[in-house]
Amino acid sequence: MKPIPEPLFRKMLITVLAGAGCMLFGVAYFFAAKDGILLLLSAALLINCLWRAFSFYRIAAKECYELVEGTCVGVSAGLVGKLKTVRMMNDVGTETTLRLAKNCKFKIGDRYRLYFDNRNQYRTGSGFIDKALATGGFLGYEQVTAATKDESIDG
Repeated sequence: MKPIPEPLFRKMLITVLAGAGCMLFGVAYFFAAKDGILLLLSAALLINCLWRAFSFYRIAAKECYELVEGTCVGVSAGLVGKLKTVRMMNDVGTETTLRLAKNCKFKIGDRYRLYFDNRNQYRTGSGFIDKALATGGFLGYEQVTAATKDESIDG
């Protein structure tokens, strides 16, 4: 089995830690205030976080993700909304336009590797709508350095 890509591993870890933190808070509050409802809600949130982390693990283990790798050639953020447009160009010159969250930091001229869940492919016929719907399947990204690129060629 191939190792889990670092952005997917980070997403799994943060999801588990968030659920465990909520559960820890719920247990502490239960002992302080005897609030059983919050304890049950914390347990439900922990179970949900564990299920979500397991689904990320399944995506990584079964390699059910699409990999887009290329050089960032353009970034434009809209004035309204939570998405920005990122243009990537691969090694053969094919340009891909993606709509991603504004909190993703891209620098023009740097190489990136983006991971998308390929189980939820939406095709409406409109390129703009397809790009907007695909943002729900965005799993993460990483900057590709020379050492990372050499590892991907060897492995």
